Amino acid sequence: MIKLLFVDDDAFVLSAYRRMLHNSGHQCVFLSFPEQVWTTSELANVDIAFIDQQMPGITGSMLLFQLQQRFPLIKRVLMSGDVDVALQQLVTEQKLDAVLAKPCSKTALIQCIDKLSIEKPGRGPPISL
Repeated sequence: MIKLLFVDDDAFVLSAYRRMLHNSGHQCVFLSFPEQVWTTSELANVDIAFIDQQMPGITGSMLLFQLQQRFPLIKRVLMSGDVDVALQQLVTEQKLDAVLAKPCSKTALIQCIDKLSIEKPGRGPPISL
């Protein structure tokens, strides 16, 4: 079973992800505030993190960079309504596993999960879906 983390300050978007992955067999954690990431007990067991770029207090890319430093085996997916701008905000040393445009379809989300769940850590450039 794959453990997924979703962080987005938009409750409607989180609800959409929850509906998309209902009965998917994946264990999902949904957080509305970026600061909740560091207090969730499930963090050490997360396989893939899906993080929105535009959130109050911290960008998704910065949160993903912090995850990369503390939990390098977690695969990192940046989600943004403006992918080009989001990619320009990355830190030089940052590595992403995928970038998804928001809103994303259920098909795109499932394809991303499937692709990343079979890849090993340390693979090449991010995939864009």
